[in-house]
Formats: sequence, structure tokens, C-alpha cells
Amino acid sequence: MTMIDQLLELQDYDRRIRQFTRESKDIPARKAMVESRLQQHRDSLEQSREALKKTLSATKQVELDIEARQDKIRKYLEQQNKVKNNEEYRALETEIKGLRKQVKELEEKEISFMEQAEADKARSADLEGSLAGEEQTVAGDTGMLDERLVRIQEELAKVTEMRNAKAKEIDPIWLSRYDRIFKNRGDFAIVPVDNGTTCGGCRLKLPPQVVQDVKRGDTMASCPHCGRLLYWPG
Repeated sequence: MTMIDQLLELQDYDRRIRQFTRESKDIPARKAMVESRLQQHRDSLEQSREALKKTLSATKQVELDIEARQDKIRKYLEQQNKVKNNEEYRALETEIKGLRKQVKELEEKEISFMEQAEADKARSADLEGSLAGEEQTVAGDTGMLDERLVRIQEELAKVTEMRNAKAKEIDPIWLSRYDRIFKNRGDFAIVPVDNGTTCGGCRLKLPPQVVQDVKRGDTMASCPHCGRLLYWPG
């Protein structure tokens, strides 16, 4: 096996390791995104329940206001039976009339609140049902991600072991050079000459002498633009 073949095989391992590492780091973020959907459902349900509590509280307050005004009406009616002149009677009658008007308005408000409470209850019930379904979905999604992470870690360990074994077969000087380039470039350390004239990494045109050196294959040449190692595609 030539040096180029060894480096290409090593590069394949390194790219797989990088992909597995990237995916394993991405899984926690994907889980957090999945779980945020569930939290959104929970927040919506909590908001709906809070809205229902406020509506019921407002309804109760209206009932108390109605009761207070009805108490006043009863007291004024009792006082009317005891007054001794028409002026006092009419004054009480005016008060009673105003209170009855207020009671009517409050009763209308009470009906509105009761209707809103029914709507809030229905919405809460719907959200409770959808939350139960979402909990099952999220549990399934996070379970699959956990399983995927275990498989990735197993594959990562296996490929890393194979990579390390292959690295021991390569000349330490070229291995060091390859490692430096791969780390700096982040994608490929060794690339083909494309179309006989350009670097397969940076896509820039290569000097004719470099092309000839790569084509002969008796030495390792590198791109003068990006520094990647070059090989002639078979």
C-alpha cells in the first residue's frame, strides 16, 4: 500500500470520527429542542388554567357585588315601609332603581364570565389531551435519540481504534504533517488534482510543475495555495 493510499484510508477514518463526534455533540441540542415542545404545551396548559382561575375569581366577585346590592335593595325596601313623607320615599325609590340597574348590569357581566369560564375549561381539557399525546411523542423521540447516541459512541470507539492502528503504519513525519493539515483545514488534508489542473480542496489552479510532480507520483506534493497534500486520481 502506498503512502497516498495509507493517508487516504486514515483520512476516511478521521472524517468518520469527526462526523460521529459532531453528531454526538448535536444530540443533546436536538433533545433539548424536542423537550422544549413539551414545555411549550405545559406552559400553554398552565396559562389556560390560570385564565380559568381568574375568570372564576372574577365571576365570584361579581356574585358578591350582586349580593351586596340586593342586600341594600332589601334594606331600602324595608325603610320605605317606615318613612313618613313622600320625599324620603322617592329618594329611596331612586336609590333602589339605581341599584336594580346595577344588578342587571352585573348579572349580564356574570353571564359573560360564566361563558368565558366554560370556554376556558374546554380549552384546558383540549390542552390536557394534547399534552398527554405530546408526552408520548417526546418520550419516543428522546428515546430514539438516546439509542442513536449509544450507537454513535460505539461506532466512534470502533473507528477510533481502527484509525489509531492505521496511524501506526504511517511514517511519523508524514503523519504529523497530515494531522496538522487536517486539523487546520477541517475537511480534507489530502485531495485529488481535479481535471488535471486544479486543487480538489481550494479549487485554485495548480502550477504546471506541481501537476507534473503529482502525476509522477514519486513524491508527495502539496497545493501552494491551501497547503493540502495532493494525489493523482486513478
